[in-house]
Amino acid sequence: MEFTLIGENNIHNPIETIFRNRGVEDAFTLLTCDESYLIPYNLLKNIEKAVECLLKHVKEDNEVFIQVDSDIDGYSSAATLINCLYRIFPGIKITWKLQEGKGHGVVLKNVPEAAKLVIIPDAGSNQYTEHKELFDKGIDVIILDHHECEKESEYAIVVNNQLSPEYSNKRFSGAGIVYKFCKALDAKLNTSYADDYLDLVAFGNIGDMIDLRELETRYIVKQGLQQIKNPLLEALVQKQEYSLNGKVNIIGAAFYIVPLINAGIRVGTYKEKEDMMRSFLEHDEQVYYKRGKCYETLHTSIARTLYNLRSKQNKLKTSGTEVLLDGIDDKLDKKVLVLNITDTVDKNLTGLVANQLADKYKRPVILLREKEPGVLAGSARGQEKVVSDFKEYLTNTGLFVFCEGHGNAFGVEIDEKNLIKLEDVIKNDESLKIIKTDSKEVDLLFQEYINRDTVLKIAEYRDEWGSTINEPKIAFKDIPVQVSSVQLLGKKRKLLKFNYDGVDFIKQFFKEEDFYRDFNEGETIYLDVLGKCQVNEWEGKKTPQIDIIDYEITDLMYF
Repeated sequence: MEFTLIGENNIHNPIETIFRNRGVEDAFTLLTCDESYLIPYNLLKNIEKAVECLLKHVKEDNEVFIQVDSDIDGYSSAATLINCLYRIFPGIKITWKLQEGKGHGVVLKNVPEAAKLVIIPDAGSNQYTEHKELFDKGIDVIILDHHECEKESEYAIVVNNQLSPEYSNKRFSGAGIVYKFCKALDAKLNTSYADDYLDLVAFGNIGDMIDLRELETRYIVKQGLQQIKNPLLEALVQKQEYSLNGKVNIIGAAFYIVPLINAGIRVGTYKEKEDMMRSFLEHDEQVYYKRGKCYETLHTSIARTLYNLRSKQNKLKTSGTEVLLDGIDDKLDKKVLVLNITDTVDKNLTGLVANQLADKYKRPVILLREKEPGVLAGSARGQEKVVSDFKEYLTNTGLFVFCEGHGNAFGVEIDEKNLIKLEDVIKNDESLKIIKTDSKEVDLLFQEYINRDTVLKIAEYRDEWGSTINEPKIAFKDIPVQVSSVQLLGKKRKLLKFNYDGVDFIKQFFKEEDFYRDFNEGETIYLDVLGKCQVNEWEGKKTPQIDIIDYEITDLMYF
């Protein structure tokens, strides 16, 4: 197995090495950041103006309409806002509406005739036409957003960290901006409700893959994960208790909770998505569970529904990806994979499949489908090591109708006639490199021996991994393992385990046929192993453990 070190192979100072490999020069500050890194809400341009606008409409008993955006940050943002507003103003008139599909921003037909104020969390900054139409109808608009846009709207009150020169944190989700708005309301009214919704804010940032090297964002996320109060989040944590191993940290939230919510948004029916939003809004009615022949809370019911939708989504994603993989080999000489997925991948899973392909082939991906004759639209995903901001790169070509979203995860639209021009631009750009996909990137490489203290040390930091601070991967070259010591454990014999140099190596969900194929011959086998550091604690004893990602037999010896 071929390995590539990200940086120095400093096995004696692993933590500093790992963080430096992720662009963090001051690991101590990142690991100890506290409330002193919170930025005053009033440095967000227009936030006090937005508060005054809301208070005017509450005083006049006007109806407020809130558009829920179609991703986890959108749901978290809207839920944080609505929950907080109901706490502060119990009699406030609020209506809300979900997106029908994967659209973003306000949909004018959704706005009730009676509404006098429209609030758009996590979207809407660049909807200049819609702002004007609502303004002309006498409807005020408040935007609570974090996306980049060309200019500040003339017809809406826009609170956006990207448009706020004095607000230094540009890596903050829509839920984060909503949280700051709620903090501003608290300050104005001498209340203290905003912090009760930090759990939703945390999941909005994690779900939107916000850069958690930003100190304010990181502090808020970690605070939110320590105080999960939202009943749906509580139910999802309980549903995934085994996988989470009893603790919700950044990486656990990203791998075991966020995907369930995303599945509901992507493949759920409108009714299922509506029920999920109602659960986020703490509706606590009892619903009948036919299979169990009993009543249960809405939150328990939705948690199970999301778990099942995740399984459905995985099947759809796998089938769509397999179709693409069949014809992708002849494109692997391309610096960017540009694929037409019309009639092959479910529209709601385009971004998910793009993520999977970008990760697999270590290069930017653009997935397109026919929107109308001559026009293609879809999703793009970048790779920072190829180009730091893929959205900016594509925008600068001048070939796209639009590129909207985050720097390396965004939506695109392009005239079909420009595809050949795009291919020429990419082909002739020598700054774009193809990363070898057969080599595994690792932080540390051990050869012939293992420093068990290093494994334990890395495992101690398991709560810090996630988002742009990826969990470290460790490689082991040519470690000798006695065949007789390799075991398959568990009731279903699905756990592979062996020990070398005081470190347990495990691999879950291991197939019995693979066990007899690889570990049934010879006295000693030599293995290359790629894995992640863990610690197994039992009766007060800590044993270093490697969770095997992949392995390869390099030699076999008989005696």
